[in-house]
Amino acid sequence: SLREEGERAVAERLARREAFAARATEVSDLAWEAMRARLARYKEDWGNADAPLGPDVDGDLGRWCKVQRQLRDAGRLAMARVDALDLLCFSWVAPSDVDDPTRADWAGMLARLAAYRDEHGDCDVKKKYQRDPALGGWVAAVRRCRSELGAARVAELDQIGFVWQSSRSCGSAWMSSFRELRAFHAVHGHSDVGAVLGDGHELARWSEAMRAAQAKEALSPKRMAHLREVGW
Repeated sequence: SLREEGERAVAERLARREAFAARATEVSDLAWEAMRARLARYKEDWGNADAPLGPDVDGDLGRWCKVQRQLRDAGRLAMARVDALDLLCFSWVAPSDVDDPTRADWAGMLARLAAYRDEHGDCDVKKKYQRDPALGGWVAAVRRCRSELGAARVAELDQIGFVWQSSRSCGSAWMSSFRELRAFHAVHGHSDVGAVLGDGHELARWSEAMRAAQAKEALSPKRMAHLREVGW
């Protein structure tokens, strides 16, 4: 009958849909496991499972790590996957995202920095230092938060030769504009770009945009720390 034919058609569509979903899940699981295996190999090479973002490293793996952290924060990462990453000692907060360097083991990080200096001849640790990403993130946070560290901590860092301004330049558009503002501040002693170069100057417009973002509390703690360096 027509009714029976209709019911069969519906059942077939449901079966096809379930089969497609099962295949999609299988493909997703295989792809995830392939990336986990890449991360395990990364750990064998570098001693940690914190692959960074960046063009000079395995950017795909770094982006995948970032997505896993975001999924876990949103409660959307299966516990089996969380457990699998925990077995690799995966950091659920990216080392380069450290905001307050004083919350780390201060003496321990100083010792690690001194060991880096003894090996490399300086304390200019890059932010995404693959051999010790926690050290790279800590050094970057220390640079951003110098005004909040206190005289004693600054003196400890100076004593071992801390490099307060990295010789490496971040290539992001935001950091490029900030470096221009820092250079302006070094010359003029303030950050009122419009008063010197005119409100229509590109750097003045950028500064005003940052002040508007600050008023809306739309700037990240990292960016606010950078801006405080130049008197904000």
